[in-house]
Amino acid sequence: MFGQKNQLLISVIIPTLDEEQNIASLLASLAKLDGVEIIVCDGGSSDSTLEICRSFPVRLLCSPMGRGVQLNAGAQCAQGEILFFLHADSMIENRVLDDIRNVVAQGNLWGCCTLEFNERNWAFRAIAYFSNLRSRAFSSCYGDQGIYCQRDLFWSKGGFPDIIVLEDMEFSHLLRRHQRARVVDGRIMTSTRRFRAAGIVKTIAKMQMIKILYALGMKPEMLRTWYGSGEQEKKCEQQWLL
Repeated sequence: MFGQKNQLLISVIIPTLDEEQNIASLLASLAKLDGVEIIVCDGGSSDSTLEICRSFPVRLLCSPMGRGVQLNAGAQCAQGEILFFLHADSMIENRVLDDIRNVVAQGNLWGCCTLEFNERNWAFRAIAYFSNLRSRAFSSCYGDQGIYCQRDLFWSKGGFPDIIVLEDMEFSHLLRRHQRARVVDGRIMTSTRRFRAAGIVKTIAKMQMIKILYALGMKPEMLRTWYGSGEQEKKCEQQWLL
């Protein structure tokens, strides 16, 4: 799994919370790749996520629930020179890791992958197109695009902010002050489940409103309550903002 000696080790860090429907496919695909360390940081799954993870060659951690907390916990244990943060419901092309190694070796220390969705209708193609355009034009990379970062740079910025929502956006804003993001050509295939759960238009509108309210100064804790409560809130906490 760790590959050749002269190959930059990439630590793939995957936060999970009740991901039994998705995690096996991702781990199986990653386990076939060389030069990769796989770290799963679980936030308190009540399904069979942990049992599934134990059947793969991964380092399994448990931490308090929260995306930033889980990602940072995984990063603290990582041995790789490059940290690569993936969602449990994503898949990557085999070329992605080599693409990341190549651009980091050239001095491009952070960025993301080219986004696609696992449904290819016009609406999801449009969402992916504008997400990729945003990342290339404004160096604004979000979690579902697979953020990568050279380890020393990651810790020089303090890792992901410990906030309830939009930690990926805030982290991206910190990094772009250091250097523009590099979007690699290798593709990440991301699930459309959050759009299907609430509807495409409603999901996009809600995510954009959250960003606007945050930009206007609303605290992340308030934004969390805006999601909803109870089971709906738990489901939202498992999703990453567009």
